Amino acid sequence: MAENLNQTITGGASERKQDKIIELRPTLFIGIGGTGMQVLMRVRRRILNTLWGGAGNRTRIEGLADFPIAQFIHFDLDNGAVIESGESQAKDLQFDQVKFTDDDKVVESFDMDKYSRDEDSLEKYPHIKEWLPLTPQRIRELRFDMSSGAGQIRAVSRLYFFDKYAKIRDKIRLKLKALKAGLSHERQLAELGLRMETNRFRIVIVGSVAGGTGSGSFLDMGLLARWLARSEVGAADVELMLFLPTGYTKANKDRVEANGYAALMELEAAMMGNKGYVGRWDAYDRPELTREPYSEVYLIDSGNLAQQHTKDVSDVYHMVADSLFEDFASADFARAKRSIAVNQAQHKNSLYNAPVPQDRFGDMRLYFSKRFSSFGMAVLDTRQEAARDERAHRWAGAMLQAFFGVGGTDAGANRATDTQRDNFLAANMFLKGTPFSDFPEFSDKSIELKRSSGDFIDFRVVDELLEDRHGHLLAGVENRVNTRINDIRTGFDRSEWPAQVRDAMKHLERDAVRDQDSTADTTEDRISKRRREVLEDVKKVVRDQLYGYLDNKEFGGLEYVLSLVEQIKDRIEAPGSGLTAQIGNNAERYREIKEAVRSREYERLLNNLEQTRSTFGFLSNGEKQAGVVMDHLRTEMANALKFHLRAKAADESVLLLGELSRWLGNRIGVDAQGRAQWNGLVGELQTGREGVLAMLAELKTANTILQKDLDKEHATLIVIPVTEKDIALPSAATLRQWADEAFKDMGGSKALFPMLGEPAQRGLILAKVTRMAENMIATAGLAEGATSTPDPLFEALEQMDVSERLDRFRKLLACSMPWIDANMAGDFTVVSDQFKCVIGVANAAAFKAKFGAELESCVPTQVGITVSQLEIVETGIRGRAVCYCELAGVPMTVLRGLEGWRTSYRKEGDNDKAPTHTHIDPTQFTHPIAPNTDEMKRLAEDFGEFLQAIMLGVLTRHTGRVVPPGQYQFAVEPGDLRRIGNERAIRQNGMPASYEKNIALRIEEKLTALDAVQTAAMAALAKYYERGVYAPKLVAQADGSQLPYIGFGSAISAEVGARLRESARRKGMSSDELDHTVQALLGRLKEWANVIGDSDSDAYDWEVREPDADGQPRLKYAIKAEMLEAGRLEQLLRPAGAAAAPAAIAFGMPPPLGGMPPPLVEYQYFLGINGQQQGPFTAQQIVQYVQAGQVAPSTTKVWRAGLPAWADLAQFPELAPLFLGAPPPLMPPPL
Repeated sequence: MAENLNQTITGGASERKQDKIIELRPTLFIGIGGTGMQVLMRVRRRILNTLWGGAGNRTRIEGLADFPIAQFIHFDLDNGAVIESGESQAKDLQFDQVKFTDDDKVVESFDMDKYSRDEDSLEKYPHIKEWLPLTPQRIRELRFDMSSGAGQIRAVSRLYFFDKYAKIRDKIRLKLKALKAGLSHERQLAELGLRMETNRFRIVIVGSVAGGTGSGSFLDMGLLARWLARSEVGAADVELMLFLPTGYTKANKDRVEANGYAALMELEAAMMGNKGYVGRWDAYDRPELTREPYSEVYLIDSGNLAQQHTKDVSDVYHMVADSLFEDFASADFARAKRSIAVNQAQHKNSLYNAPVPQDRFGDMRLYFSKRFSSFGMAVLDTRQEAARDERAHRWAGAMLQAFFGVGGTDAGANRATDTQRDNFLAANMFLKGTPFSDFPEFSDKSIELKRSSGDFIDFRVVDELLEDRHGHLLAGVENRVNTRINDIRTGFDRSEWPAQVRDAMKHLERDAVRDQDSTADTTEDRISKRRREVLEDVKKVVRDQLYGYLDNKEFGGLEYVLSLVEQIKDRIEAPGSGLTAQIGNNAERYREIKEAVRSREYERLLNNLEQTRSTFGFLSNGEKQAGVVMDHLRTEMANALKFHLRAKAADESVLLLGELSRWLGNRIGVDAQGRAQWNGLVGELQTGREGVLAMLAELKTANTILQKDLDKEHATLIVIPVTEKDIALPSAATLRQWADEAFKDMGGSKALFPMLGEPAQRGLILAKVTRMAENMIATAGLAEGATSTPDPLFEALEQMDVSERLDRFRKLLACSMPWIDANMAGDFTVVSDQFKCVIGVANAAAFKAKFGAELESCVPTQVGITVSQLEIVETGIRGRAVCYCELAGVPMTVLRGLEGWRTSYRKEGDNDKAPTHTHIDPTQFTHPIAPNTDEMKRLAEDFGEFLQAIMLGVLTRHTGRVVPPGQYQFAVEPGDLRRIGNERAIRQNGMPASYEKNIALRIEEKLTALDAVQTAAMAALAKYYERGVYAPKLVAQADGSQLPYIGFGSAISAEVGARLRESARRKGMSSDELDHTVQALLGRLKEWANVIGDSDSDAYDWEVREPDADGQPRLKYAIKAEMLEAGRLEQLLRPAGAAAAPAAIAFGMPPPLGGMPPPLVEYQYFLGINGQQQGPFTAQQIVQYVQAGQVAPSTTKVWRAGLPAWADLAQFPELAPLFLGAPPPLMPPPL
């Protein structure tokens, strides 16, 4: 397939005008979910299959580690997603090179039970509980199989992201650090003809909205990547390649489309600056997150603007992979693409204002983000490398035959000698024997050691196990004993020394000796661990040495190795006299010495120490004796522990030798020729030899597979066949020399023989020898004069007739149009400058001269692009032309599939299935689809009713903690309050159908009962909502001026206000009276309306102006219930009361916004009455106290925050006018 269509980068003089270093942008690719894996596997394969380097030095990299300018991460829940679609793991020769390694993956088991074991499980994780839309009970009911993905449940994927957050964060950091280490890669990249740009990095995240893993984690991944990029590399473009649902609807269509629509809602809100989605991913990090998760978002669908569609989404995988890889293939082409992003930013920085009915909504702006782009790419390819691939496979087979035919036979039998065996054991297995004579001195001459009466032979392996990375264990024991004895001598009275010594010995033995009832690590555990480490070290050394002998014809190859292994095993295992028996006997000797020290010497010295207490009165003599005894004790305590550990090390050495012997192998029979058959390491050598013929057969099969793959195409690859001249097969001697060179870096037989025994491993050898053949073919082609041949693409195009050539150009341009299925003929109109189209070829000037006019005639202008947007640039890559087209700055409202996806979203939301959103509060998200006229009118009517219901108190804001927050409630019956949703839910979907009629009736009843002044008060509230609560956003224009952008809330408030003003006039109030009344009421808003706490969070941030300089939040108000009583508002508006208002406004209140004063600042006052401080009180409370005669202004002091000292209440300018104009208290009539 396309990934097998090998390219040549920085080839000979005919392929590039000059050999020059390609500057590449270091890139981290993050694939999320199955789609991300599919695309990035293709990118990885293209990198591996490309011939890099300059003339005479063309080479393919051995593995992706040799291409440090690209780093990869695969994040997924599905452990089975390991291979590209259409590929067979068993027959893919490159699978091991292409697959994501453990260093590249966050694909792990997921213990979701810890979040759902009981109803309180989530309380342990408050940073998860605050967003997770699944309860523990719901998680248990869904019965997820975490091994096969997120089950199309987006919230599960996001939970998995949070669960693995630390690993994801650390892996991104490590990958960015690897990219940043440019100096350490300079030489490696120079050999490939590459150089890394160091001033800018790129992170590309690839996923889809359709499934579970990618759809549920793409926003978090973008925010995390941008945060980490700022700290690790300073500047990085974080881009998203997001696949839309269309290509994934073959199975579970409704769920796929619902997931897609929910994801797009979240993306729309995120790109508009939504702050409520995430604040942190664990309990420790406090990330500083950007306003938007991505600097670029590319939407990708299975159809494009030129009405090119594909049923197989893998076609689009190939197209995206081609585009991502092309940034590495040609620096000129990559720069041309990057310049598109810079130039097109102007189209993405403004918002899309969806048209609304002007006759009703006037200047209202309905905003959508235009931060979205799309692209397409197609390739005209002569496949000149296809013939090289086929030839390389033939040459590789010949190289293998030459190598094993000449060097694969064993030399004559040459058995190892005893001396060679012993030298091998000593040099490679720590089995050099040395006399042991380090016995303790026993003061008790009656002690007899039965096993250890004299020197005996010990082996280096014992001491090796007594030394780990922290140092020698026996020295450590001695240091701990010395430290403890010194602490006892300096920290305790001499009379306590014996007891402290016993206690110390108990603790020291506990630290050293494994107790089956204890879980703490001991020194014995360190010895056991060291045995395992030494085993692996020895196995590696022995393997290396034996394979060295295998390649060394002086020793006789395989026969020598077999005889050496036989003698080694006999020396280890011989009953009674073998090394295992000797070391086991030594272990018993050490134990005997330890028991003698512990039971005799140690106890005797402790008894002596206790006796020194009787000389306590004779300070100097007793002190000296005790000190001497303590010195002896420290020696014997250390001896007891040291010999115990030597015995343990000897026991572990016996185990070590047994494991080594089994690893070397045992005879398991004879073959048909009577030759001994082995398992273990030797069996590996024998099996490897027998795998040669099987490998040659596999190579032949692989060539057949390659031919079949080369016959396949994908939608954006346009093949132009050419014929390439063959090159004669070299001689057997030359082929053998090449094979030797190929295998030299693999370590010779050490790597080859074990690999030959395993079918999966033989693929690595085949890849190695095939790459050598490719390099030699490339060199041979240059030697035969390939540099003088014309570009095969030019030749092929010139040989076509005009009509055929135009057909190829039309298809090239049509397939390269942006792959987004969008309606560009609707309300949103694209301008041609939003398109940029680049064609990259070798010898661009000549190509343009020959074919430029024909290409321009094939531009699909019906999609909105013109020939002015077409540019031909140099790539230097012969035999192919690449066409890339990008469309920048479109809103998601243009997507054709949105309406159907929203229908599926509603269907999935109405049943009892798992949630489609990744947050418990879906009201923070916005629909990416512009409402039609009827829907717009319905939403406007519902929102107008919602605002009036709030103003009248029909709806009240819920004050408790509830999700989603900010919900309003409706009293269905007295005492029966029910939540109906928050403001954003009403804006998105309208009034809930079950409550809409009753709410409307209640509003109508209240409005009908209002008199003219009360109706004017409602109009004043609507005016305040229009200019205060939903204050229009001020947007700077190019000339520096500011224009208000009226949002939905402000426009509907104005509409409500107009209806209320008309109602007031119909109730007898003139326009002048109405204006005067509204203005007066707005100046005294807090006296007749109640503030609705926290209601400033109801509106969308991007639609409402920031708070004014005073920082006062834009809160809603509702008319006070008592103000609906007849005459109350008239009393408030009496002349005396009105006169007080200007004074209050002048005292520290900012000027009104657009002709409407904001509410008064409500201070808290303290009163001084008869020398006693009282309060705090509001101004209204103080007025009531004065009216009731409870407070005498002439004898009362007053103070509030901001005043330097107490003042006389009667002379206080803020309050004194209120006392003069205050009406007498209302007195009820007698009962």
